[in-house]
Amino acid sequence: MPAYFSLSLEFSRKEISADFMRNFHNVLELAGLPFKSGYWHSEREDLQKILAWNQKKLEQDFKLGYDENGAHDYRQMLFRSDDFSEVRGFWLNRYPVREEFTFEIIIPESELFSGEFFFGNVCIPKKMQIIREIACKLWESVPVLTIQTEPEIADETASYQEILTGQKLPNACPFAIVSEQIAQKHDFVQFQKIKIGRNGILLEYQEDKTDYET
Repeated sequence: MPAYFSLSLEFSRKEISADFMRNFHNVLELAGLPFKSGYWHSEREDLQKILAWNQKKLEQDFKLGYDENGAHDYRQMLFRSDDFSEVRGFWLNRYPVREEFTFEIIIPESELFSGEFFFGNVCIPKKMQIIREIACKLWESVPVLTIQTEPEIADETASYQEILTGQKLPNACPFAIVSEQIAQKHDFVQFQKIKIGRNGILLEYQEDKTDYET
């Protein structure tokens, strides 16, 4: 199994509504991630069944137990993509903290980086730009708290409160998106800051410009 790069969208449970899953999927499609099929325990299930299942699980505040059958978990999805061999999405409830949940979009690391992460790793610019554009579209269209990026070997996603209070930096390998409120509260001197819609700030490490392949 390959190592995966994650685009992590962090939400507050306060944002859950009766049509949350349906609205979120519509935004995914508009952002360039149309539904292809279910995955793992849902290969044969259609989109509407997957959305209904995940909506119910989220409303029930469900989190899979360590010794519980994976068939009880949130349904995973594959998305159609002309740019990557695999783009998969799945939900993690009560993560990174009890009152939050995340949607993880994962892609094989080898399709976004040349070299081994942390050992001469270099972003492939055209491919990473596709991910940036998807992230910005999602930020501008859904009530996400943060968007963080991370390789498979990385610290856990930082919670909104940890970032807001300065306890942790957002995972930004190579970028993250936070609110203007957070960006104004902290200097984030290690980041280049770019304004985007819905009062968002795209954070990129300054050295990213020299770490890209040409």
